[in-house]
Amino acid sequence: MALGGTMLEQIAGQNQAPDAIFVCNDDLAQGALLQAHRLGIAVPERVAIAGFNDLPGSDLMIPPLTTVHTPLDKIGEASATMLLKLIRGEAVDTPSLDLGYRLVLRQSA
Repeated sequence: MALGGTMLEQIAGQNQAPDAIFVCNDDLAQGALLQAHRLGIAVPERVAIAGFNDLPGSDLMIPPLTTVHTPLDKIGEASATMLLKLIRGEAVDTPSLDLGYRLVLRQSA
């Protein structure tokens, strides 16, 4: 989370600050959102912030964090199934799976 705040501070100090920031996970996005608040940067008016993976607490941020929801339970189950097959020497049917995602629009973007 702290790294997200550090990244936002570096980005905000640039001559041409971005209109929006999409962060690779909600931990970093939450840190960026908190740092924006500390620096007096209006979210989403001055900069929109969005994260990825819809972690618990993202909906409790001020403003609530826009994010991409991924089915972590399905990802964990599929990963464990593949790993067990590999341990048993069995072939893995599909080396990659599309388990879907959903955009969760909240007030940060």
